[in-house]
Amino acid sequence: MLSPRLLVICHWSLVICCLAGCGPAMAPVHGKVTLADGKPAAGSQVVFESDQAGKKTTARGDVQPDGSYELSTVKPGDGVPPGKYKVQINPPPMVNAEAAYVSPFNAKYSNFATSGLEFEVKRGAKNDFPIQVTK
Repeated sequence: MLSPRLLVICHWSLVICCLAGCGPAMAPVHGKVTLADGKPAAGSQVVFESDQAGKKTTARGDVQPDGSYELSTVKPGDGVPPGKYKVQINPPPMVNAEAAYVSPFNAKYSNFATSGLEFEVKRGAKNDFPIQVTK
């Protein structure tokens, strides 16, 4: 049986460890996605992907009517682990399956390899990443 003193020491050690940031801390990431004319790219989706130390991390955020987005990795609004990320922007989904689909921006943004978008997420930083996509 553990002594009360040892239990108190274990308890406070655990509390201090949690407050010190043990484990993978998440950093909030947000911004706005706009088209070349400055209008919001509403309905699009922002995707961040990282492959650090052989561990792939993906975070997503839907672009709101005002163009704003907030990234989530596991649960809504939880942010992403700090690190370098490649970014792609997925266009809004088709509304009418009978009409030909025309993306509001260049298809290059829908692929990590061709988007040209990369950001570094830092712990304790603002991590506000505005993105402008062109036709």
